Amino acid sequence: MRFAAMQDPCDDWLVCDLVFDLPAEMEGRPLIGLTRAEAEQFADRANAKHAANFPVPLASVA
Repeated sequence: MRFAAMQDPCDDWLVCDLVFDLPAEMEGRPLIGLTRAEAEQFADRANAKHAANFPVPLASVA
């Protein structure tokens, strides 16, 4: 999981890119100042898109 919904000190929500420790962006817009539901939806969508681009290889048992 690369993206997470987090609450900021002002009680707003954002989507954090955990790799870069910065707010994530979608279409050039930082994903900050969101409701909890919006942040969770955007984080889920970003994680699904990221996973589709970088699938986790299956482990093989020899």
